[in-house]
Amino acid sequence: MRKINKIVVHCSASNWGDVEEITRWHQERGFSTIGYHFIVHNPYPKFQHYSERRPHFEYDGLIALGRPVDQEGAHVRGHNADSIGICLVGNKLFTSQQFRNLRSLLLALMRQYKIPVQNVYGHYELDSSKTCPNIDMETIRSTL
Repeated sequence: MRKINKIVVHCSASNWGDVEEITRWHQERGFSTIGYHFIVHNPYPKFQHYSERRPHFEYDGLIALGRPVDQEGAHVRGHNADSIGICLVGNKLFTSQQFRNLRSLLLALMRQYKIPVQNVYGHYELDSSKTCPNIDMETIRSTL
């Protein structure tokens, strides 16, 4: 089992998506499978739902498994070996249900892997060329 020392929060930089879509996007970029370990959905799993403004509320905040946690992720260069990657579906706007479930997931993973709050990062904090997840991580950490 690999040693997990940190959690990195990302966003999909899209207004829709689910594990299947994100896996396809990552495979198109040359990855073997999805790079994130967890996905926190918004209510638009597919482009058609978003373009037709037909939310599927049962998806809102749904936490889905991506890559198995015991496998190294592919989500932040130089930090994949000892981290868990979580992706919020969305770009700059996220739902309150996504934030509630992100918090619950972070707390559970922090307990399970004994990760201190200061080791919960946004992608931009580990790669200055990124803005992902487009949320203030100090605010997120203050709730943990």
